Amino acid sequence: MVESADSELAQRLADNRSRLRAATAEINEWAQQAEREREEAAEARRQAAVQLNKELDEQIAANKEAREDPNSKNEWLQRRDDGGGRTMDFGPAGDGFEDEQAAAAPPQPAATPPQPPAADPAPSQQPTQPGPAARHRRAEEDDDEDFANRDWFV
Repeated sequence: MVESADSELAQRLADNRSRLRAATAEINEWAQQAEREREEAAEARRQAAVQLNKELDEQIAANKEAREDPNSKNEWLQRRDDGGGRTMDFGPAGDGFEDEQAAAAPPQPAATPPQPPAADPAPSQQPTQPGPAARHRRAEEDDDEDFANRDWFV
């Protein structure tokens, strides 16, 4: 019985060792793959940084040349000729003379015969109170006095 227990125990130990070695190999492979991916990403970032540095160096050189150009300090040469992007468009240009003449000329009355006036309403139907504009109108001397005596904080 002891011998069968020892052989059974030895078999279980060998199975555990083989599973452990397989799991360790799998973990090592996963770690190596992750390390390779990190190295590739770092290399890609380094390449992008080198490329960006080259582009920025070219821009710096171009800006330096532009600053050394004597015409670069001339404000009028720096303006863009983009069709007046900084101005406002107020419609078609004209000298305004035609518009003033059209506005000043009174419209010509139509040649229609005048119609006879309608019958006047009866005196009892005519309004006895002044219209709404007359009711709200104040006397001229009242305007000055009202302005001087008005309490503006109420």
